[in-house]
Amino acid sequence: MKGYVDPKQTAVERYHVQCSGLAEKIFKLILAEENRTIGVTILRLVASLVAWSYDKLTIARNLLFDLGIRRVHQLSCPVISVGNLAVGGTGKTPMVLWLTRFLSAEGWRVGIVSRGYRGEEVRRVLVVSDGKNILADSGVSGDEPQLLARWLPGIPVLCSTKRALAAEAAVEQFNCNVVVLDDGFQHRFLARNLDIVMLDSQNPFGNGSLFPRGTLRERTTALRRAQALVLSRFDGSQQAEQNREHVVRQWPDKAVVTALHRATRLFAATTQRERSLSSVKEKRLAAFAGIGRPDDFFNTVHDLGAKLVYAAALPDHHPLTAELLASLVQEASGLEPELWLTTEKDWVRLPEALPDSMELWVLAAELEVNGDSSQLKTVVRGCLTTANGALKDSD
Repeated sequence: MKGYVDPKQTAVERYHVQCSGLAEKIFKLILAEENRTIGVTILRLVASLVAWSYDKLTIARNLLFDLGIRRVHQLSCPVISVGNLAVGGTGKTPMVLWLTRFLSAEGWRVGIVSRGYRGEEVRRVLVVSDGKNILADSGVSGDEPQLLARWLPGIPVLCSTKRALAAEAAVEQFNCNVVVLDDGFQHRFLARNLDIVMLDSQNPFGNGSLFPRGTLRERTTALRRAQALVLSRFDGSQQAEQNREHVVRQWPDKAVVTALHRATRLFAATTQRERSLSSVKEKRLAAFAGIGRPDDFFNTVHDLGAKLVYAAALPDHHPLTAELLASLVQEASGLEPELWLTTEKDWVRLPEALPDSMELWVLAAELEVNGDSSQLKTVVRGCLTTANGALKDSD
């Protein structure tokens, strides 16, 4: 919503997602099944034809890899991929953070490789962080690599559209002995030893259709390539538990774990000075988010006990300019918010100067594997042991 938020309303009714691009508006119309006007029905028919063509191309592409016709680059160290099956936010970046911290604690020298998103096209290798210094801003690297670089000191973060080149650079330049591939499930040009796939526990497979008729990037049968499935946003609800049971039944040979995103701290956007989460209870807050699932963020703000009087949901990865922030401050001024909140991914895209009247804080969240995380850790350790044994045998 741009405007007042009534806490009694549902999450969908609390705000309006502003779409800046025609393609994004069309996609949202296609997914809005309740809209059955003639124009939208025609759009869905066209989208179905495109999705059918996309499906056939995806099948052919995967077949070429399965038959060994397409070349796959084999790295000299283990590779762990974190990816998803559907477009939209499923928690890949928090999973990469969790996995990297776990591997580092186990004594591994980790390097992270990403394609980046909407940063400048990187055909060679961009070193976002050398483990000591951040060498590229979000306008070049994209949001996710920038966030990983800021939160993982000591870990090299590299980007390239040719991720095999970036992975080789991580090994050769930074002496990494394990590479974590961010958003790598569909990127089959680089061999991996473990595929971790993130699924939304509330709606794992969307409407069951491929993009652009639905949200799937490929058929659900692609999950046979994965070894671990992580159901994110798992709140213990009946719907989430039913979805978990369905996934377990359908994929009995996979490690299936659940996870949630938990707010961990608040810090000032400009100074990184921290304040307690409880300090915003009962305060009048304004918030903005340009992420895949802004409703999750706004619900988290509500869960802190704050009074969310204004919320602006921007398109995913939306550029944040001083002019845009000033316009948000102007629109919220009549509601007299005491503080402003935003997400970590928006934080890395902020302009250098904020409006004088915007006291902006960042709500940080982390992935928390529900229950005992030993199952996922055991899968990761087993993969690394097997990979190292295979690599030694090939020497």
